[in-house]
Amino acid sequence: MHAMTKRRRPFWLPTVAAIVVLALATSAGIWQTNRAQFKRDLQARYDAQEKSAPVVLPGSLVDAEAFRYRRVSVVGQFDPAHEILLDNRVLNGKPGYRVVTPLKVNNAALYVLVDRGWVARGVDRTLLPEIRTPLGVIVIEGIAVPPSSKYLELSTQTVEGKVWQNLNMQRMAGLLRYPVQPVVVTQLNENGDGLMRHWDRPDVGIEKHVGYAFQWFALAVATIVIYVVIYAKRRKQK
Repeated sequence: MHAMTKRRRPFWLPTVAAIVVLALATSAGIWQTNRAQFKRDLQARYDAQEKSAPVVLPGSLVDAEAFRYRRVSVVGQFDPAHEILLDNRVLNGKPGYRVVTPLKVNNAALYVLVDRGWVARGVDRTLLPEIRTPLGVIVIEGIAVPPSSKYLELSTQTVEGKVWQNLNMQRMAGLLRYPVQPVVVTQLNENGDGLMRHWDRPDVGIEKHVGYAFQWFALAVATIVIYVVIYAKRRKQK
């Protein structure tokens, strides 16, 4: 009888697998950590600007990033004909709309979009709520926010008259006769329109990012431990 030798599985396979998992887990953990810090920085900037005196939003196109979270004031007239309702916005567990109205800037061939606040949706979706839009020259104070570059359309029918699933700046610019500022002003001051102004803070989700980062780094540590244990067992078997 020939002595049969037990073939050993090449150890480079678990080594490569460990390296791949370690690299992915570490990079994902670092990305989540950076996202958490990015939101902390945004919140610090937001808090500082919220308490500062408003600056006048100029009658020319601005750099959206330079104006991010700056407190601004703008004088103009609302254009209710192009007012839109952003659908599926929930506040305190109730479905509703966010009201976005273009404002024609005084003494400028320019519009700025104003996110005026939230209004509840009625039982019958076919009946839209009545929005009280101030007429004439008005002063709006608020926080300038660059709109998101990602638009999650919740249905194939993204526009139904005044009801939009999400704000699309290009689509809005196509409806107006003038250019549109690349920032949206989230209104802070009251003007008797009855809308609820409750804005999300930029630091929303920091805890989530920190939690995900912990999980990814824990996976990286677990991978190292498992690899060391397997390597140690293999050394003993030699």
